[in-house]
Amino acid sequence: MAFRQIYHKYWRGLYVYSHNILNDKWLAEDVLHEVFVQIWIRREKSEISNLKSYLFNAVRNRSLLTIRKEKFSAFDENLITKLELAPDIENQLNKNDTVLAIEHAALKLPERCRAIFYMNKFQQYSAEEIANHFNISQRTVENQISLALKHLRSELGTTLFLMLFCSSA
Repeated sequence: MAFRQIYHKYWRGLYVYSHNILNDKWLAEDVLHEVFVQIWIRREKSEISNLKSYLFNAVRNRSLLTIRKEKFSAFDENLITKLELAPDIENQLNKNDTVLAIEHAALKLPERCRAIFYMNKFQQYSAEEIANHFNISQRTVENQISLALKHLRSELGTTLFLMLFCSSA
């Protein structure tokens, strides 16, 4: 009886939470099924002090595990790490610090590489448009962008880099 009440009270919110992570109705339902089955199996051994928090953490962890299992080809392991760490990083950095960090790291790039990077990432020019602007090959533009991103990744750290440049992709 108590289990049924818990299920009905939290199911909808947990489903929405899981669906927002997974973006898949069936996988979200599977996650909820697995979480509630585990609670039922461990009902006599578990001591849960904050049920709501426990359920949401269990659904979040199971959803991330599902991404690793079911959608590994669509999600890079680093992006999963980004999802896990993003709230902590957002609390630590404000927008001004982030902008300063990018500008400081970009200043270390060669002038043309920096210009190509800014045109591509901040002014939304395509590689072809940048190549025409500088009268260079499109492959050279792609190489310069790649070098700039590699430099910024090492300067900013992988997690911050992923937050900034992979979330908009």
